[in-house]
Amino acid sequence: MLKILEIHGMKERLREVEAYLEQALYFEHPEIREKALKTLHAGGKRVRPALAIMTAGMYGKEKEIIPLAAALEMVHMASLIHDDVVDQADTRRGQATVNAEKGNRYAVHVGDYILMKAIDIIRTLPNSTRLLQIMAELSIEMSLGEVEQLRSTFDVKQTIEDYNYRIDRKTAILMASSCQAAAVACGASEEDIHTFYQIGYNLGMEFQIQDDILDMSRDSKKLGKPAGSDLAHGIMTLPTILVLQKEFAEKEELIGYIEKRFSGGQKEVERAIAIIISQGGLQEAAIYGEGYLAQATAYIEQLPDDKLKKQLMGGVKFLRERAF
Repeated sequence: MLKILEIHGMKERLREVEAYLEQALYFEHPEIREKALKTLHAGGKRVRPALAIMTAGMYGKEKEIIPLAAALEMVHMASLIHDDVVDQADTRRGQATVNAEKGNRYAVHVGDYILMKAIDIIRTLPNSTRLLQIMAELSIEMSLGEVEQLRSTFDVKQTIEDYNYRIDRKTAILMASSCQAAAVACGASEEDIHTFYQIGYNLGMEFQIQDDILDMSRDSKKLGKPAGSDLAHGIMTLPTILVLQKEFAEKEELIGYIEKRFSGGQKEVERAIAIIISQGGLQEAAIYGEGYLAQATAYIEQLPDDKLKKQLMGGVKFLRERAF
């Protein structure tokens, strides 16, 4: 991601975000500080800060947006810690999760602490009332997405509409809000705010679909988590939903593995993934993702700034080609 976004000083701006995060997460409490900084140092593509910075680039305010970009990444970090608790995940990006090391209750409070620190940063920024409203609406929708995911685990009757409801709230809305908040912070017109929201939203939908595909097509070393972990936890991602809409010889076998919650262990997960791949689930999901990229591209083309278009098209290229 960084190589694609080096143009026009993006790499330098992301380094500034990283430095800001180091300082912001250096909490007084030593154990919370340790876990927060460990989560930061585990890495990540910093997509949300990059989107905020690119949005601000249209108004020449890339440097001014650094605190907001960092706060948005902190919101994302907090959501990952909470997700790991809900998913009972032991690893993320190849490292032990906070809940694996310290337990669920501790992890929840670390996530809450980071989230509240992000809100505290946003409170001090220009247009803070509108920004805090965006964050409040974002938090509500993300919580609804998480509840829906919990409610729907191992449910083989899910539809594409059900899936869209979840990933809209769990992934796309944070990327959309990153663009929207940056535009608001820069004093953009309502038309531009809407355009940037739509760019972030469509990129976010594609980002999650790519995650779904990668979860079934890459090994655990590249993913930083066990391959097929979503399916093993009963999360019906797009490739699975698309395949379950078909009629084929192994359909009842696949449904049986899911409804019995993979009681036979990892071998059943791997067999289920093999069935999904053989039925074209990954290719069909990729076609859905391309539709969202096309919509994002159409909104990008509405922007007047050629430099910004080039940067955002770099983001589209990254999403189309990423392998982790």
